[in-house]
Amino acid sequence: MATEKPSIVLIQGSFQTPLVYAKLAAGLRDLGYPVIHPTLPSCADVEADVFPTRTMEDDTRTVAETLQQLIEKEERSVVVVMHSYGGIVGSTAIPQSLAYTSRQAEGKKGGVLHLFYYAAFVLPEGTSVISTFGESPNNYVTSDGRFRIMNGAKTLYSDLPDGEAALWESRLIPQSYLVQTTPTTRAAYEYLPSTYLICEGDQAVPATFQGGFAKLARAEIDRCSAGHSPMLSEPEMLVEKIAAVVDKAVAASV
Repeated sequence: MATEKPSIVLIQGSFQTPLVYAKLAAGLRDLGYPVIHPTLPSCADVEADVFPTRTMEDDTRTVAETLQQLIEKEERSVVVVMHSYGGIVGSTAIPQSLAYTSRQAEGKKGGVLHLFYYAAFVLPEGTSVISTFGESPNNYVTSDGRFRIMNGAKTLYSDLPDGEAALWESRLIPQSYLVQTTPTTRAAYEYLPSTYLICEGDQAVPATFQGGFAKLARAEIDRCSAGHSPMLSEPEMLVEKIAAVVDKAVAASV
């Protein structure tokens, strides 16, 4: 039985630093939810010589280790919140053995209760970003194994005031290109319930694509008018949406 507030594991998108998600994390913590934001290897230490060798597997391993600590060692219930590229990482990182229902059946405490996607990519098992979509026209690929997003202010921050959008665009970082070619090895939405918040104003992942991802995940669909980054443009709304889903997941687990 889940009797305390679940931990929220936040899995970020590409090209971002954790600062982008600070308001979201703070808002959830203010409501009493522990928030853990693991550092993805493909989005950190971008100047390191080994940076271009990092793949999506490195990111999923980091998330899996975070979940194992919370669930197997601390016996905590968890809701996984995923944004953009984080949807691929999270869906791949969670084995069925860490699902709340699986652990409950074995007489164990804790586990992943629910998946919450917003403006997130969802892929079938065994596919990669490149094999599914090809190269995005928004990407600028460099010869050193890195890639960047072009027109970040317009694409990622379309519903922010121009000055704020420009500021956040200036903080964007490159990502290891290999994350695009790494195939997924798992699809956690096959055995975990999920909610997908479609961001209707998204200029990076059009709402029609998001609808397809939600259908693939068999997710309960919610909608908002925000662009790709509601954690910046409408953080209070996003906190409210996530909290409602978490509370509903807890109630369903009792």
